[in-house]
Amino acid sequence: MIPANFAYLNDKRMPAHFLITILELAEHYQIKPHQLIRGSQLFLEDLAYPGAQVAPASALFILKKLKRELTEQPQLALELGQRIATGHGHVLFDLWRYAPNLSGALNAWARVQKGIETLVQFNVERHQGKLYIRLTESASLSTQQRMLFEIVLSACRLLLKEQLGAQTWVKVELPWSQPGQDLHYPVFLGEHVRFDAPRCAIILSEEALYQPFKEASALRFAQAKHTAKHLLCPPQLLQAHLRRIFRKNLGQAWSLEYTAGYLGMSPATLKRRLKQDGTNFKLLVDEVRGKKRCT
Repeated sequence: MIPANFAYLNDKRMPAHFLITILELAEHYQIKPHQLIRGSQLFLEDLAYPGAQVAPASALFILKKLKRELTEQPQLALELGQRIATGHGHVLFDLWRYAPNLSGALNAWARVQKGIETLVQFNVERHQGKLYIRLTESASLSTQQRMLFEIVLSACRLLLKEQLGAQTWVKVELPWSQPGQDLHYPVFLGEHVRFDAPRCAIILSEEALYQPFKEASALRFAQAKHTAKHLLCPPQLLQAHLRRIFRKNLGQAWSLEYTAGYLGMSPATLKRRLKQDGTNFKLLVDEVRGKKRCT
């Protein structure tokens, strides 16, 4: 059964791509998917149809079970972190892999993470010649925050070393104390780790922002951005996504222009997409508000 401290996440939804790639990764390491799913209120059949969505609570539950395997299989930990770091598996991982540089990767990710629910978000800051890629929660992760953030930071460090070169200076800051008997930090997070820091972040020299990525590809980067854009609002999920937004924020006056900006598209595009689905913006807003008044 899903623990009580995850229960508040049951009413949220995130695309199933992320969880599917986690299960595929586990299977590659001879960990059977049905063993991880057991107790999560999910079935493999739930992930089989296009546009499938899952509760973040289920994803966290499965990640917690998978974490037991990480100490024995360090490569699994690194690959798992890559998927968590980029939100939903290879689709968004490609935004990092084929970007021209770190600036391009971060800009592409910033546009994407506005429109979908992820477990972790990136926020970028510059200060005194350093670049801080700071991790924040998209939804409260409770006691799982530390586990997920450490895996994500490990994966980010690996990605940056692969793209920018093994000699690239990378520092990790963690806002919690160093454990007494945990020797994995130098292995997964490198020699430059600071505990009890004011933030959870990975730090590089600002010069790394525009250093060309090793696997940069203009064509594949364009393809990745197109795929990610479609992932934001697949046609069959757009109406459901809007209804969830409106229900969560009933007191707010949602205009077509504001909502389109929130979703990362133009008002004309949102209007056209809704028309293709046989509805319109005002009808959706009125429908949600009308149902709320009746309940």
